[in-house]
Amino acid sequence: MSKEPLYQDEKLKIEYLPNSHEDHLVYIRESSGEEYRYVIQRGILEELARTARGGIENKLQWSNQDLLFVLKKENISVDALHIAICQAYAEEKERVLYHKRSI
Repeated sequence: MSKEPLYQDEKLKIEYLPNSHEDHLVYIRESSGEEYRYVIQRGILEELARTARGGIENKLQWSNQDLLFVLKKENISVDALHIAICQAYAEEKERVLYHKRSI
């Protein structure tokens, strides 16, 4: 599987946790250039991607309040994170399908 991020823009990046194809890392780049990293455990990326718009904030509150704090601090909307998670999940599924076809 590719080592490229599943999703990346100027403020958010989502990739596999090194040495894992089940856990993920979410990077939030703050305006100073420093990056915050948050682990999303196995299965959570899919769950968040399948969550209805507006429901992701509640799920993040019980799983990772620090991530929500940094999003607000850096002026990144929860909707922007949700879109990034959905795109990362779609990319992950596409890579799995491609990998299966190439075997």
